Amino acid sequence: MSDMFQWSSKEGYDLIRPILEPTPLPYVPHNDQLEGVGKSLDGVNLFAVTPTGSGKTGYYTIYILVILAVITDPTLCPSAKFPSNPCLLVIYARQSLFSSRCLTFVDHCKPIQAANMKLLGLDVIAINSQSRSDTQRLHNKELGVTARTKPNTILTGPEQLQTAQFEKALRNKEFFDRICGTAFDEVHLLNTWGTSFRKEFQQMGFAKARMSDHYNPWILTSATVHDGPPFDNICKLLGLNYSFHLIHRSSFRPDVRIIFRDLISPISDDSFPEFQFVLADNRPTVIYAKSISLGSRIYTDLLCRAKLTVTSNRIRMYNSLNFESYNAETRELMKKEPADEGYCQIIIGTDTLSVGVAMRGRVDAVLVGEIEDTDELFQKLGRVNREKKAKDARGIIYISAATRKHAEKVVADHDAGASKPGKTPLDLSMPHLIIADCKVKTQDELYDNPVSDPLCTCTTCKDHPRPVRPSPCNCSGYLLESLPVLEPPVRASKVNYNIPKSQHLSKLQKARGTTRLQELRHEIFRDADQSKQWMLPPSFFLPDSTIASVLDNFALLTSEDKIKHLVRPPKHLTVYIPRIFEVLAELTPQFVTIAAERKAENAVNRVARKKAELDHEE
Repeated sequence: MSDMFQWSSKEGYDLIRPILEPTPLPYVPHNDQLEGVGKSLDGVNLFAVTPTGSGKTGYYTIYILVILAVITDPTLCPSAKFPSNPCLLVIYARQSLFSSRCLTFVDHCKPIQAANMKLLGLDVIAINSQSRSDTQRLHNKELGVTARTKPNTILTGPEQLQTAQFEKALRNKEFFDRICGTAFDEVHLLNTWGTSFRKEFQQMGFAKARMSDHYNPWILTSATVHDGPPFDNICKLLGLNYSFHLIHRSSFRPDVRIIFRDLISPISDDSFPEFQFVLADNRPTVIYAKSISLGSRIYTDLLCRAKLTVTSNRIRMYNSLNFESYNAETRELMKKEPADEGYCQIIIGTDTLSVGVAMRGRVDAVLVGEIEDTDELFQKLGRVNREKKAKDARGIIYISAATRKHAEKVVADHDAGASKPGKTPLDLSMPHLIIADCKVKTQDELYDNPVSDPLCTCTTCKDHPRPVRPSPCNCSGYLLESLPVLEPPVRASKVNYNIPKSQHLSKLQKARGTTRLQELRHEIFRDADQSKQWMLPPSFFLPDSTIASVLDNFALLTSEDKIKHLVRPPKHLTVYIPRIFEVLAELTPQFVTIAAERKAENAVNRVARKKAELDHEE
């Protein structure tokens, strides 16, 4: 081969394909993957913006697999100038992608992304604050020292590039010369996280400048990068100066219908009739909750509606508080079909579920809670229907009336030039999407999506062509849904007008009652059968809304039957009504004492005020 051999050419692609055939790579690379890897092998910086599920990890893994193959057999490309002991540095913004409270070279537990790369025969090590701590605890060799010579792939986070250990590694000539590429996944987070709570993101360009520039291209990937200033800012922060090769595919997923629906239940409630349809449809569904608390309440509400116990696999929770073994089991259950034993229909998760987890057969995604920006939204929607098997997959986003009203005001203020100083177009992405007539058109505008993506000629795409855009658009803004009318959940009035004002509880009495009923909640939680109910949070046994309702109606709750009819507790609380009544009987004399003390204090204050007035007159 000539000295001018170019990997990013037909000859280069024809060489990459046979190199990959004996490797454990489980797929035939797409055209855009070959294009990007070819540029990286030529030492050119790569910026790939492709939708979730399109194989972004392949830009890293194929790259290092080709380099390792050429190092092993130099006759494949005699003109190649790769380091003799190459090492690819992969930066993951979200620690959950590569970290699961463990080291990759300790067999008791393996992180998702590291485990996937190990299956390809790569020697991988994950470096983060937890893995370094575990190294010291397990008396293993310091990770920074191990990484200088051992692995060919290092997974880490931006924070670790500023540590003394990484500085020492860079001063080691052997390690310095080994680095053959720096990959950065979810690079769009430079604009969101980097400007707020993770300032080290802003230093990524400086960190890269300290590494070898002999053969160390950027390999940047993201599914969602806003056009205009956000894209320009990423280039500036990383010192690209537009000297890079751009691969830009549409972020729109034609196989997932975008639907916005109204959330009628308060987000702090314990009952969510909106999600009854999930049980009725019996379609595979993943529900993203903004917090673990919200996810727990949705979980328990669906369990009650379906009359299931926590031992059932039909509904499962996935979050960082679960045992890793439980989450790992859930990931395996995701692969099952509806007819399989142990099939899991509904998975309720947080952001942990939206990163590094491919939901193979998931048909629907339901998002509940405040969505901060469209990047977050489309990252989550991109995880469903990864195998494109479902013809009618849906991404359903629930928003409250207050959120919709706020979006209308924010956009109106911006259009009128009355928005707050410092407000950027990025801040307006979600409000614009909420009020848009056509959600897909707005997504295309935000991300400068190409009208159509180049045709891929790989065998996978030939056998299973990529979905085409529906015409006309089927988003909820363009094609309205016909939904049954839901009545807001019935709740006891906060102020019960059947109770004389003189018998309403004071703030001090309510505070004391709340504390005691919360103690009761933990007592019930501890007494529960943990072998069957360990997944249920304490709030399941006595929700905050039930505690508030009990105290609002305290004067009328003179029997267990009145608790049942006035408070209207969830059905699963019926068995605990006697214990609640016992606590109310215990609180009654305490409330009398509080009222008497308050009355005496008021009397003393009145006397003091009257004396002060007389002294002032004299």
